[in-house]
Amino acid sequence: MMKIYARIEGGVVVEIIQPWAGADGVQVDIPIEDRFTPEFVATLVDITDLNPMPLEQWLYDGSTFEAPTEHQPTPEEIIQKNTSQQNSLIYMASLAMAPVLVSLQLGDPTDDETVKAKAWQSYYRDLKLVDLTVADPAWPIAPE
Repeated sequence: MMKIYARIEGGVVVEIIQPWAGADGVQVDIPIEDRFTPEFVATLVDITDLNPMPLEQWLYDGSTFEAPTEHQPTPEEIIQKNTSQQNSLIYMASLAMAPVLVSLQLGDPTDDETVKAKAWQSYYRDLKLVDLTVADPAWPIAPE
């Protein structure tokens, strides 16, 4: 029976060693001991009969394998990340609006400046309405 091995480093599967493949692509069962040094073979784990078969990046605690889990952010982490993004976008909108608002306050805006001011104000309001509790909020597009 052809054997399959896992090479583990730091508790993580870094390589799956499949049976040796011959020149014609047919798998040939060459004992692992004939392919690698005894020191290297001693570090491998036979995973031939495991179901499910571990893959690279799986975790290994010395006796069992476990598929890695992707970090799921907490509601607090989501809100913190989105609040930071919102604050950054609001700051950028404020910087973009400042020169236009000066013209409006002085009472001599061009038609273009008035249109820009309204667009940036609308964008600013839309930013304030973004739902910060969802993982991937729909951020409004900044005016040009």
